[in-house]
Amino acid sequence: MILSAVKYCKSSLLIFIVLFSLVGNKMYAQDKKSFNLAIQHVRIMKDNSYLNITAKFKGENGFEACKNVPFTVYKIDTTGVVADLKIGVIATNNDGKAKFKIPSQYSLQSASYSVKVENNKIYEDTDESISVKCVKIEATIEKTDSTYTIKAKLLSADNQPIADEALKVGVKRLFGNLGIGDEESYTTDADGAIEVPIDAGLTGTKGMLNFQVVIDESESYGTVIANAYANFGVPIKDESTFNERTMWSPPLKTPIFLLIIPNIILVGIWTILTFLLFNLYKIYKSKN
Repeated sequence: MILSAVKYCKSSLLIFIVLFSLVGNKMYAQDKKSFNLAIQHVRIMKDNSYLNITAKFKGENGFEACKNVPFTVYKIDTTGVVADLKIGVIATNNDGKAKFKIPSQYSLQSASYSVKVENNKIYEDTDESISVKCVKIEATIEKTDSTYTIKAKLLSADNQPIADEALKVGVKRLFGNLGIGDEESYTTDADGAIEVPIDAGLTGTKGMLNFQVVIDESESYGTVIANAYANFGVPIKDESTFNERTMWSPPLKTPIFLLIIPNIILVGIWTILTFLLFNLYKIYKSKN
């Protein structure tokens, strides 16, 4: 009788532990946050390719950044013959963004990539993929008489022209590109080419200019950037007065007159006070 009671208690305890584990796991899974994941593929001609990753979740104050979340990046095998190849891991910054540089051996041809969050304690497992075709942009700067023109060609991987594709042309600045010409973008012709005149009087450090021809977030090609450099810009004149003695300079560069005049005034005030105190002392001594 006692032995049967012990076996019953053991069985009940085992069932309770299993149920508690299942309920606990379910509650733990429900506590995980879902989030939005966005990927942008960027290829810089003659340089490298990278993925811009953005992760945000819907919080009490609207969409908020997913901070310090590790993502695993895979190269997808489109043939289905082999498993996806892991090519790296990267974590988001405090703005919920990450920039993953694709190893060169995986960025030369058309490719598909997958970005995943796996077994994270805070966020649900999430998977987002992107596919891009390999294209080339050839950009050159030519001079006719006294006018400069930027010419560009959009070609497929096998050097076939791509027509009717929008290209943006601009000169690179600190916070983005300054558009060149009258149009926001230019459509390639049957030869995959565009031609845009360059405005005169563009300024640059030591006269250097960096022009960019860009396919901006295309569904087929992602973002592709080609750089073309020139030295016919107007040199930027440094008008900074940081190292001069001005009112807005650092303390060690205080203007001379601000050092002299206030000190003369202070010396004058203390001289008058000293003279008055001396006279008061003489009056006091004369009464005694």
